[in-house]
Amino acid sequence: MPIAARAACKNPPVPLEWSDLKVLLALARAGSVAGAARELQVDHSTISRRLAALEDAVGARLVIRGGREFSLTADGRAMLEAAETAEAATAAALRSVRASKVEAVGQVSVSVAPAFVPLLMRELIPALRRSHPLLSVELRGSFQRADLAKGEADIALRMARPSEPALVARRAVDTGWCVYAAHGYLAARGCPAAADDLRQHDLVLYADNLHSAPPTRWLEPYKNAAHGAARMDSLETACSAALAGGGVVVLPAFVGDAVPELQRVFAAPVASNTGWVVYHESVREHPRIRAVGDALVGFFQAREAMFAGIPAA
Repeated sequence: MPIAARAACKNPPVPLEWSDLKVLLALARAGSVAGAARELQVDHSTISRRLAALEDAVGARLVIRGGREFSLTADGRAMLEAAETAEAATAAALRSVRASKVEAVGQVSVSVAPAFVPLLMRELIPALRRSHPLLSVELRGSFQRADLAKGEADIALRMARPSEPALVARRAVDTGWCVYAAHGYLAARGCPAAADDLRQHDLVLYADNLHSAPPTRWLEPYKNAAHGAARMDSLETACSAALAGGGVVVLPAFVGDAVPELQRVFAAPVASNTGWVVYHESVREHPRIRAVGDALVGFFQAREAMFAGIPAA
């Protein structure tokens, strides 16, 4: 065996102990061996021994000693920068792990369109109470868009993807919209066979303030001055008008299908829009926000066919 190889076998590299980097950090911060010893709660000899071990491991002089004072060499400064980076990364990882283990506690306000409120109150809220007993969820049913940056709500279900860069948006649900009418109305007026036949029927339309959602405008091209039309400012009043025999209406499938007195005019949805669970970037790591956001997304995904309005096979 060559001499160089024998020497390498006899003197293997000294392993680097990450704990020894704490000595370098303490020396730099305290400014002296005595100060580093106090910070790490060890004696002076331990500081000297661990510093020597670190220098052996990296194969370079890191500190120039001069009595009670010292200065870092160029290699020492490089190792100090590496130690600070490692310390910061470890602290960040520790915060993340601890945050994920913290129980969701407190109140979360969720802004949703009023049509979603009964279903969420009946099926989502009880499940959240069971899984997170220290969490309180407040549903705010409104057609007005909550300003999350101003704290008007913690989470919002928006039926269009937000454009604000500070908002986190998670795709939650595709909502199918279908054409409905009351059984009595269809018995008296006949059931339209195609979309063009709607021009011969009374229509329940939506007020302009709801036209930001394209499905609410779907019936507009079929208006006919020779037939009746009514305009409603909410899904609830539109549904009630159709139930009263007021004419044909377009509703989200999960709303219309839940009313036995209404019948789909066409089997398949005629329009759709996508709902997004949205919250501000500044609260995305809060356990209570994460718990409710995850629950909302899971709730809608588990009922994908119902919300999409997919006809039964």
